[in-house]
Amino acid sequence: ARALILNPMLVVCDEPVSALDVSIQAQILNLMMELQRERNLTYLFITHNLSVVKHISNNIMVMYLGRCVELCSADELFANPLHPYTDALLAAIPKPDISLRGKEQKLIKGEVTSPINVKPGCRFASRCPFCTEKCTNTDPEFVEVTPGHFVSCFKVNNK
Repeated sequence: ARALILNPMLVVCDEPVSALDVSIQAQILNLMMELQRERNLTYLFITHNLSVVKHISNNIMVMYLGRCVELCSADELFANPLHPYTDALLAAIPKPDISLRGKEQKLIKGEVTSPINVKPGCRFASRCPFCTEKCTNTDPEFVEVTPGHFVSCFKVNNK
């Protein structure tokens, strides 16, 4: 309520539903979406919960250690994740499908790079299954690989 009192155009929402149970999360998200339509709001929605992101977002930016690794529409991201980190995040979303029981999940392996004194190269390199020497030495550019779909990964943009 305090954030909306001055009729802003942009509201930054940092983990707004993270400590709530699922039914309360849904109520809050539905209220936020209703307010968004009524007031023509833009939300910068920061969260680790990709199910929530899919529900509320038009466009999604995936970040890893402070760097943007992928940006596109929500539908495109869930249908066609291109960055290995995005792919691993989506694979980690629980799927309520009994036929998947016992199937191996994709897990992110390796050490998390220290955010202090970051070395040159891709920040996800130490955990990436597709890492090459180039990844450990050079920062990949953030490139539009298809219309509206941007990725920072040598495997994807072949540069």
